[in-house]
Amino acid sequence: MWIPEKIAEVSDADDVFTAEVAGADGTQVCLGDDVRAIEGEAYFPYGIASVPPKGVRAAAVQAGRTLVVFGCEGAADVSLEAGEVALYSSGGASIILKNDGSVVINGRTF
Repeated sequence: MWIPEKIAEVSDADDVFTAEVAGADGTQVCLGDDVRAIEGEAYFPYGIASVPPKGVRAAAVQAGRTLVVFGCEGAADVSLEAGEVALYSSGGASIILKNDGSVVINGRTF
């Protein structure tokens, strides 16, 4: 995957950091607090889009003059087994792909 490769290219470990999302709009994400804020671009795998909510911790890397936000902390209330995948929104909607082949959409198993 390209994200770990890009992080490995960073020469100074201080260039990779986490911070709270102060605001987001489309692919633009503002990290920081009232004192210091940095605006950057969010990147996701093709076919997936997300706008992180304010207050979530995000991981970012400084790539030259561009700040790249490459991930956010997972939801504490989503319980998954190894190998399972979940999509969820801050409004409570969710889709979980289970290891047994079933799909759980908003609590209903198919």
